[in-house]
Amino acid sequence: NLPYFKNFDLSDKIKQHRVTSDKLWDIREDYVSLLTDFGTLTNEEIIFERNELKNRIYTVYCHSPKTNSKSYKQAQQALKCDEEQFFSAEELDRMLPEQLREKK
Repeated sequence: NLPYFKNFDLSDKIKQHRVTSDKLWDIREDYVSLLTDFGTLTNEEIIFERNELKNRIYTVYCHSPKTNSKSYKQAQQALKCDEEQFFSAEELDRMLPEQLREKK
């Protein structure tokens, strides 16, 4: 195991994960923009834009650093049991553009 750790650069791994995170955040913002534009786009344009976003996500994941089983299990635990990244209906509503929010 020693040669593996000798060549392992943790700061590079952290940087790679940050780059991936930034790219995914940008795509998320483009999804929100697409939702905002629903009223001005045709169904075909919406489908095209959605597919473009899906392709961008696929590309990001293909070039992102891979994880190990320990990290995967920790993330699974956080999402499943600790309910991290779960949002209430009110929180989700606030994330949407104003014209798409639930009317009260």
